[in-house]
Amino acid sequence: MNFSEQEPSHEWTALKHMDEEIAEAWFKPEGDPLTLLFQVPRERLQLVDISQQLTMEDLLKSAEVTSAEVESWQLGDEFHLGMDGTNPELRRLLPPAPLDATHLGIYVRLKPPAQVAAFDERSEEEVQFQALEACWRAILGLEVSIDTLRMNMDTLRAEMEAAVKKSLSVEEKVSALQADVVQWNKAKSRIQFALPKSREYIHRATWALGIPERKRLEEIVENYIEPRIPLPEVDQVREQLGHLQKERQVLFGQGTSVYQECRGLLAEIQKCFSTLQRNAANRAREKRSAGREKGKHL
Repeated sequence: MNFSEQEPSHEWTALKHMDEEIAEAWFKPEGDPLTLLFQVPRERLQLVDISQQLTMEDLLKSAEVTSAEVESWQLGDEFHLGMDGTNPELRRLLPPAPLDATHLGIYVRLKPPAQVAAFDERSEEEVQFQALEACWRAILGLEVSIDTLRMNMDTLRAEMEAAVKKSLSVEEKVSALQADVVQWNKAKSRIQFALPKSREYIHRATWALGIPERKRLEEIVENYIEPRIPLPEVDQVREQLGHLQKERQVLFGQGTSVYQECRGLLAEIQKCFSTLQRNAANRAREKRSAGREKGKHL
C-alpha cells in the first residue's frame, strides 16, 4: 500500500522483518500525512548476531516505505536527511535505546507526494548507482576510522606491556607501603586480561582490509559502479555492500570498547604506581629525617 493511502493510526502497529516482529509504527500521528513514528524495543537492539541487527532501511521496508520517500529522520539528538535514499546512515546499525527508556523512538518525515513523483521520473539505474556509491564511501570512511583506531590501539598495547614490566627501584622496594604494592599488582593483573583483547583487535583490523570479499567488491566499484556500467546481480551486490558495512560498524564499535577499557586500566595502573612512588618517597624521607635526629642525640 502507498503511504499516502495509509489510514492514520489509532494504536501502535506491529512491524515484521523476515517473519519476526521487530518494532511498532504509528502512521500519520495527529493526522499529519507526512509523518511516521517507530519505536524499537530495547532488547531488539541488543542482539549479538550481526545478521539480526537492524538498520533504518530495515524499519522502512517493514513499514512498506521506500528510502527515496524519506525527507529526514531523527532519533534522540541525531538528525539525518534522506538524500533521495542515498544517505549511508540509512544502512547504519541502529544505536542502543537510552538508558532510561524501554524503546528507541524514531521520528520520520516523508516527502510530499509531488516530490516523490518527480524523483520516480529520474533514472532508476542512476539512483541505484548513487546508492551503491554512497554505501562504498561509508565503508571506506569506516575503514579509515578502524585503521586509525588500530594504530592507537597498538601504541596503547605497547604502553600497557611496558607498565606491566615496570619494576620498583631498590629504595622503592624498601620504603613502599605493602598496601600500595598490593593495589599496584592488582592493577597489573587486570591489564594482563586486557592485553589479549587489544592484540586480537589489532589482528582483526589488519586482516579486515585484505579479505577476498572486500577485494571483489572494490573491483565491482571500480569496474562497474564508478564508470556507470550496467551491473549484473545488482541486488546481490547491494546486499553484500550492506553486510560489509555492518561488519565494519561492529568491528569499529568493538574496537572502541576495547580501547576505552584498556585506556582505563592503564590509567588505573599509572595512578597506583604514582601513589606507591609518592608514599615510598615520603616514607624514605621520614626515615632519613628520623636517622638524622637520632644522630644528633648521640
